[in-house]
Formats: sequence, C-alpha cells, structure tokens
Amino acid sequence: MRSLQTTFSAVILAGALAQFGCAAGSDDLVARLDASDADLRDHVSALERSLDAAYDREKALAERLRRVEENVAIVQARVADTGERIDSLGRPPTSGTVAAAAAGFDATSAYAAAYAQHQNQDYDAALAAFTKILENAPTHTLADNAQYWIGESHYALGRFRQALDAFSAVLSFETTEKNDDAQLMIARSYLALGEKNQAVSAFRRLLSAYADSEYGEAARKELRYLEGP
Repeated sequence: MRSLQTTFSAVILAGALAQFGCAAGSDDLVARLDASDADLRDHVSALERSLDAAYDREKALAERLRRVEENVAIVQARVADTGERIDSLGRPPTSGTVAAAAAGFDATSAYAAAYAQHQNQDYDAALAAFTKILENAPTHTLADNAQYWIGESHYALGRFRQALDAFSAVLSFETTEKNDDAQLMIARSYLALGEKNQAVSAFRRLLSAYADSEYGEAARKELRYLEGP
C-alpha cells in the first residue's frame, strides 16, 4: 500500500492532468508511482531479511561459543579437581572441591550431567541438579556456572521472576566468567515480565559494563526495538 501522502499527491496530479486533457499521461504517472512504491517496499523487505539473517547467524555463533566455553569449563574443573586431590594426599581435606569429593560428591561430574539435562530440555531435572551442586559444593569452580543455569532453567520454564533472581545472584560471585551472560538474561527476564524500563536499563548496562561481550550486538538490536528509531 502506498503512503497517504503519495496517494494524495498522485490524485491531485491526475486531476490536474485530466483537466488539461492529459488523462493518459496521468495514468502512466500513477503506474510509475505504484511501481516505485513496490520497488521501495521490496528493497526494505530485502534489507530487513538480510539484517534478520545476520542476527540469526550471530545468535547461532554465540550459542556455539557458549557450548564450547561450557565444555572448556568442565575440562578445567576436572584438571583442578585432580590437582587438588594430588595435593591433598597425606593431609586432611579442606573446603571446596576436595571437601566435596571427600563427602562423596563429584561436583564436576554432577555439573556435566546437569548441563546435558538442560541441553536435552529436561529443565526440571537440570534445575534440581544445579541446585544440588550449590548445596553440596558452593565454593566449587563451577558454582557460578551452576547458579547461571539455574536461572536459564527457570527462564525456560517460564518462571521469569525466579530467573531474574537467579541471574542477579550470579553477579554476586567474586570471580565469574558468566557475568555478561547473566546481565543479558537479566534484561531478557525483565522484558519477559513486561518491565520495559528495567529491561532497557539492563541492556544498557550490558553494553557499558561488558563492552567486549559477544552479546553486544544482540543487546543493541533489542534496544533498537525497545526504544524505536
């Protein structure tokens, strides 16, 4: 549909030309205007599809990167567990991963299993498993990751307020590589709750506090949608 302004101008011009005996010329002009409008709409639609495709590709790449990061974190935790067990030989176990292992709880294996459950979309089971990790090994190197995936599990189950609380708790860890992930999901949780102003603030904080995050473009796209042109 051409714009009201274009239609109005075309009608006026057609009337003027008809008054001077140029009806055929006005028909041709209106046809050209219709074709021009159609070409413009097609161009805009093609541009929007291109931008959406680029965003989808970036989103897919970010998801693959996150999976790689999770696998690396699990491997690093296994190495750390092994090193601490070797160091602990001949002396009483201390707090943290060694204490958890001494109590018969393998936090790294539990985390790998919980993450697999989440990837298989068994969110209730994953939520219970990640919660158990925090209960049994709150100082483990994967504790912050477990806290993050508690939030993701709540989010996937539509429990956005609980998800928001869980993601916010990630930021309380003294050391974590999940801070930008959590900040992105804080913003999306607010958005899912219909709290637009808080979502905008959270997206802006992601861009300012984590300027090098791989989620920067996603945050900017969300802000363009929320704030308009």
